[in-house]
Amino acid sequence: MPEPISSHEAWRRVLPEGAVVATDLVGVADGALAHLGDPEGESEALAHGALVMVPLMRHGALRLRGPDRIDFLNAQVSHDVRSLAVGCARDAMLLDHRGRPQADVTIVRREDELFVSVDDARVAHVRDALETHLVFDQVVIDDLTDALASLVVSGTDVAQRVDEALGAPGGRAGHALTHAASGAVVDVAFAGASALLHARARGGVPSLDLHVSARDLGPLVRALEAVGVRMVGEVALASARVVAGITTSAAEGVEALPQEAGLESRLSYRKGCYLGQEIMARIEARGSLRRGPARLALDGSPAAPDERAVVDASGKVVGRVGSAAWTPSRGWQALAVMRLDLEVGAVVRTLGVGAVHDGTLGDVRGGAPRG
Repeated sequence: MPEPISSHEAWRRVLPEGAVVATDLVGVADGALAHLGDPEGESEALAHGALVMVPLMRHGALRLRGPDRIDFLNAQVSHDVRSLAVGCARDAMLLDHRGRPQADVTIVRREDELFVSVDDARVAHVRDALETHLVFDQVVIDDLTDALASLVVSGTDVAQRVDEALGAPGGRAGHALTHAASGAVVDVAFAGASALLHARARGGVPSLDLHVSARDLGPLVRALEAVGVRMVGEVALASARVVAGITTSAAEGVEALPQEAGLESRLSYRKGCYLGQEIMARIEARGSLRRGPARLALDGSPAAPDERAVVDASGKVVGRVGSAAWTPSRGWQALAVMRLDLEVGAVVRTLGVGAVHDGTLGDVRGGAPRG
């Protein structure tokens, strides 16, 4: 039987020379794989539908077991766990008592357990928060982070290539993509191992999240490389996310409400009580907000990544940047939570550079139309 290895060691073994680890990037967690020496080329490849894989080195995972697992988790997260069918996944958030997002999670319901995938280096926070609320509940929480490796595979024909790499019969990856709206999750056996995969909106190109045991990461990466999948870093993933206007709790959700940060799809107004639910109900009843998710066109690369405040011409703070990235189609762009009364086209300053308010993202409750 092979010796167990940690996910950190597993990634160390498969990363090519020239890998650059993220530090002080706007919208990419410290310690993630930033890029492999050509961030703009990697961003272009992903944007144009090339087959790429992105290591999620700061990803985490929990497993909940026990007869009370469903009711317990349902009372902790923002979306409905009880109605989630076996073999399906659902995106949710962990909120605090003020309704502020603390972490993005994807919940997979399996026959005898719940698998919880946690984004952006927030797994320890989620684990501690859940354990704090365990009282008499018959639930066991296992932290799988050190034993599991996660990655994104993206491309115009990603399903076909993933099925080919894994030797999966009957279009298993294609099934996950085709039934993405219902959250279909697929287990695929390959080379004596098993991969859990599901569709996840990561940008404008079809994408799958894959989770494997750390000891099986090497065979998985080699199998993907054999069918033409190229490794890129999370800078490319952030670029695709910014172009698509996909916000996250760890970036845009800081000191914002889910509705202000464009995260409303991750919550339910009908599921009953959970931490932060009273605030969500109040917002639904009131029906209006003063801030919303917006896009900024930056004058250049961030000169001061820590200066997240967005300041207008008079020096007034009118928003906060969550993510910034170079994009192939529009140059440097940022996603921010902004005052809704700020006019599209307004000149502002953030991240140490000038910027222009480029419009709100989607339909903002009570807000201005999309610019």
